[in-house]
Amino acid sequence: MLGRRLQDRLLADARRRIARMTPEAAREYSISVWAYGMRVAENPSEHLDDDLGEMDMALATLQAVRERMSDAA
Repeated sequence: MLGRRLQDRLLADARRRIARMTPEAAREYSISVWAYGMRVAENPSEHLDDDLGEMDMALATLQAVRERMSDAA
């Protein structure tokens, strides 16, 4: 499980990336991130820590996109 500080940092980084996108671009990006997460989940590597780190970044990105989409509505 990630520490709170690292979770906050991942989310802040994702929010900065998403903030520069239009709502449509953020939505399309979220689909790509979700698909990438599914590939990681379906084809795990030998290094579980790396996979979990990738999933943590994907989840933070999807949360930032959700926030961006609700702000745009």
